Amino acid sequence: AVYYGTRERDPEDTVEGTLNAQAYEISDQWIDDMRLVRYVAPVEFESFTDSEAQFGEHITLGRYALSSAAVHAGDALQLQLEWSTDAPLDTRYKVFVQLLNPDGTLAAQRDSEPGGGDQLTTLWQPGVTIIDRHALTIPDDLPAGEGYTLILGLYDANPPNDRLPVGEG
Repeated sequence: AVYYGTRERDPEDTVEGTLNAQAYEISDQWIDDMRLVRYVAPVEFESFTDSEAQFGEHITLGRYALSSAAVHAGDALQLQLEWSTDAPLDTRYKVFVQLLNPDGTLAAQRDSEPGGGDQLTTLWQPGVTIIDRHALTIPDDLPAGEGYTLILGLYDANPPNDRLPVGEG
């Protein structure tokens, strides 16, 4: 998708909101007044995994799903995350998804606010499940093998170096 300018071109968020709700944003890049966004068509998830992982004091990842447990170079790994909060949030958090090499170094990364920026954490209501879709591009030159690790988390959008702790630490 090519978005020209900012929200004034789609003030009701019809186009981008629909794409964020029905597809998976995989990249986002600004060039002058144009924003280039790549999406991948959603797959049907075979199963969801219950999590109940606590991020910080108030955010819970209820469950998640991956498009596949095995990926290949050039693939797009899709994730669906289901978040909730038990209290109103006054901090905007970004979600990061990282694929780590077997030695722990970064192989691929994608950061964005929940829902492609349509589900800001400051708008979350207690007890409401937030469906958050992400896609991670697997590098074309990623060596085949096992031992890769996928991690995700939340961090304060300002300053971006403050990650929310998970569980007890």
